[in-house]
Amino acid sequence: MSARSILGLLAATALLLVGPHAAAQSGPGGWEFTIAPYLVAAAMDGTVGVKGQEVKLDVPFSNIWDNLHFGAMVHFDMKNDRWLVSSDLIYMDLQQSTDVANGTAKATVTETVFEVAGGYRSSKEFTLLAGARLVDLGGKLSFTGTNADRSSSQSKSWVDPFVGAQLNVALSDRWWFDLHGDIGGFDVGSKLAWQAYADVGYRASDLVSVYLGYRALDIDYESGSGSTLFRYDVLTAGPQIGVAFRF
Repeated sequence: MSARSILGLLAATALLLVGPHAAAQSGPGGWEFTIAPYLVAAAMDGTVGVKGQEVKLDVPFSNIWDNLHFGAMVHFDMKNDRWLVSSDLIYMDLQQSTDVANGTAKATVTETVFEVAGGYRSSKEFTLLAGARLVDLGGKLSFTGTNADRSSSQSKSWVDPFVGAQLNVALSDRWWFDLHGDIGGFDVGSKLAWQAYADVGYRASDLVSVYLGYRALDIDYESGSGSTLFRYDVLTAGPQIGVAFRF
């Protein structure tokens, strides 16, 4: 997915969620809007396969900045007493080099994950969720050795349905705790995909909160076979930090 497409996706999401702001504020339901850019220092562990060639991906979160070429993460949501609509975007461009017999193998992964979910708030703290997650992956494997140099690249896009739940607890007037879990794929796109994160936040004002937590996203996807095999079986997990603006 190109940078222009990503910016367009961000703009469309912002219009979708922020555009009704003025009308929703004056109408019934007491809608609240949140825009939250964040960063994830995530380790990546798993296997990437491109056109039948597979390499092990093992990037500890302490080294993520050495391997990360570009990353952008942002969350949007709007909610009232009973309903929630949320959207989340993650974009990462990563490279990792590994010494192998007679040379060096380099894996490049460009990952875009965009999700939209709707939720029913059975109480102020608990929300049931259902949604869809678009995954766009580009993979490139290159080998530099004493005998020959070669490379191959492949890209895939798919949509995973998912269901989940979210718990948000006010610890005090200023502090809050957020817990989220979902599971999906179900062989519609991925074989299986799940996500979980937990955050502790501090409300600095009515408008701004800061939060710190931990996020994990596991995707197991495979298509094709032999020389057309594309495989992405990777767990991405690590600490996250963000700023939330509420209106």
